[in-house]
Amino acid sequence: MSTRAALPIVGQCEVLLPDAEHRRLSQLAQRILKHEPGLPLCEAFGRGVASGLDDGPALLFEDHSEITLFSCPEDETLQYRSLLLADDDDLVLIRTRRNLAFERYCCETLALGNAEVMVLPSDSTRPPLPLHGADHADTFRTIVNVARRQGRLTIIPYIGTESAWRLAGQIAAASGAQISMAAPPPTLTQRVNNKLWFARRVTEVLGHDARPPSYQASGPAAVAVRVAALARRTDRVVVKIPDSAGSAGNLVLESAAVRALPLHELQGQILGLLESLGWRSHFPLLVSVWDCAVLSSPSVQLWVPLLEEGLPVVEGLFDQIVRGDQSEFIGATPCDLPPPLCRRLATEATQLALLFQHLGYFGRCSFDAIISGTDVRSASLRWVECNGRWGGTSVPMTLANRLLGDWTRRSVMVVQRGGLKHRGWDLPAALDRLGPLVYRRGGDGTGAIVLTPGRLEEGCGLHLLLMGHTLPDVERLRSDVEAAFAGTASGVIREWRPFERTEKSPPGVGKFDSGKIEHNAGA
Repeated sequence: MSTRAALPIVGQCEVLLPDAEHRRLSQLAQRILKHEPGLPLCEAFGRGVASGLDDGPALLFEDHSEITLFSCPEDETLQYRSLLLADDDDLVLIRTRRNLAFERYCCETLALGNAEVMVLPSDSTRPPLPLHGADHADTFRTIVNVARRQGRLTIIPYIGTESAWRLAGQIAAASGAQISMAAPPPTLTQRVNNKLWFARRVTEVLGHDARPPSYQASGPAAVAVRVAALARRTDRVVVKIPDSAGSAGNLVLESAAVRALPLHELQGQILGLLESLGWRSHFPLLVSVWDCAVLSSPSVQLWVPLLEEGLPVVEGLFDQIVRGDQSEFIGATPCDLPPPLCRRLATEATQLALLFQHLGYFGRCSFDAIISGTDVRSASLRWVECNGRWGGTSVPMTLANRLLGDWTRRSVMVVQRGGLKHRGWDLPAALDRLGPLVYRRGGDGTGAIVLTPGRLEEGCGLHLLLMGHTLPDVERLRSDVEAAFAGTASGVIREWRPFERTEKSPPGVGKFDSGKIEHNAGA
């Protein structure tokens, strides 16, 4: 399997699927490709561009501009995540104020290497990619020169959009180098991140019960009818903008309020609320049941290699920490579910990833699920979303692998909080205040790591990776970090809790079983 040092792929279990399942998923992929043959294609970007991963220099960037509702000023604070995946001689593009203190922190304290950070001019009237025009000429020339000297370049985008692929084609044409894209082809990228498309694939691979009751609504009247119908048999209904990311495009409705409205009034209220989220009247929409008795919101983190290089790799199972009616992601901890349920999560995620692999998928991928019911042993498992891109769990997980060799050597917690109000701390002052709580390379592998500096410095949130020997150690570290900022961000972490069981946990629960997992069709 092709890898590079700064992107260690560390499998946590091997899911063994029977030959018949491999054949079934391959045949399903062929049927899908028959209807949409352009899914795996990237020839339009030039013969020197293809999905893959090289061990030479890389260009990394995080661009949200083509994700519906996900591009806003606060997102700029996340652009420095790419630096956490970079190594010596790599190039990192950002479109925000440069932070030299954070760059020194990554290079010296974390010892991640000395990458070159390049700032693109900020222009809200257009997306930052591809690089063209006089304002980008020097940046583009630098990238081309690196590619030409090495004869190759890997591009590692946050998401494999058409703009990212066009940039790859421009670099290949100008440099004559072979460009490897650590992402799936752009049409396939668009499809896997679309909640309607993903829901159909879940049904085909795992059956109707593997996803919440969901429907496509192709117009205003259809939305109101679908919402009214679901409201008669469930406590909450959600309308989702299918091509948005995470919770940004979720509109959650209380069924009790919906039932009292005539359809024409319900239609008007739904459309008005969607427009307040930033929706611009694009259909279709997804209408679904919103599970209320949620015990856990797990995500399965995978790396999907090229088909000829092996099976998808399950790198981690995490409990997502969410808040609010829209289930906004605010952090993650290692999965704390019974081993049989962990095995089922890993198996079903591998089945979905294997289908994607047969469609031409390559790169980082994760699947989000909901565990709901009154008892974890009899709870239902439903798949709700695919993240065909890097994200809030996969970047810290990969960083932990870089620092530790295997993230499971420590207990970890991801903290990603925005929308807070507290005193702003510049990075050196924040690190000084944390003192011995800060992780340092060469220490015992524990401590707090600043993932991006923007929210901390602007006084609007925290973005951290906490590592300890055990979960109680991480909980104490969380409390100590909170105490260090007492009076400036009091209570911002204390409210977090991973899912809590409704019964006493049996022995062994809370540790994800490594090793091989045999597929069980009845699981």
